[in-house]
Amino acid sequence: MGKLIAPFLALIAVALTACDDPPKNTPGPGPVLAAARQAAEAQVRARLRMMGEMQMRAMQAWQQQVPNTIAVCGQVNPTGEANDPFIPFVAVVTLNEGRIERTDLVIGMSNSEAGRVFVEMLDRCFEGGGPPTGRLQARALPPLPLDAALAQQRAASPINTPAPVVAGSPVPVSPGPASPPIAAGPMVTTTAAHPVNIRNQPGGGGAVVRIVPRASTLRVFGEAPGGWLQVGEDQPFGWVHGSMLGR
Repeated sequence: MGKLIAPFLALIAVALTACDDPPKNTPGPGPVLAAARQAAEAQVRARLRMMGEMQMRAMQAWQQQVPNTIAVCGQVNPTGEANDPFIPFVAVVTLNEGRIERTDLVIGMSNSEAGRVFVEMLDRCFEGGGPPTGRLQARALPPLPLDAALAQQRAASPINTPAPVVAGSPVPVSPGPASPPIAAGPMVTTTAAHPVNIRNQPGGGGAVVRIVPRASTLRVFGEAPGGWLQVGEDQPFGWVHGSMLGR
């Protein structure tokens, strides 16, 4: 009897071991993370309208606490130039039965977007990340100025500041005439070869305040010697050289 029971128990052990094997048609964590990285890179490429090589670094994929959700965090240099900054991004990839269903990208192309990327990185760029249970949305953005407010501040003239009240005078000193509104000029299109840097002042030494995707349509607000144009949308963003515009 004992001789019959031993083989029977061995068969049960083999069967239980087989039950622990994952289905062969279900991709493992490695291929899923690799697919999420590819989906994030494709979304960054589409946002920047990149067709050639992209310089990317520090890309990592993290399983989130929400099932079937992966956060891909990294940095990209759209122009590929050594002096230009790497821009951080976070892509949240949603899967359905092991397949990529949706990719939501946040990339720091402006001041307000950079604030959102900062918050997303705090919430998602680690294993088991994501908005904590019970919180319907990510934490509030830090108090960063909006791009439009920065543009208005740069464009403001000293004559717009009210003059101080003269001591001993019951009537305030009348301020000078208000500066005229910024005149909007013609529309231009940036080159389709690569994204373009927008700088805070004319000249190659100006700091990069924004990188616009290739073939972006912008409005001219002013000109400076050397072929520099002040461009933006509703308000000026900064300065770009005329050689970076499409012909």
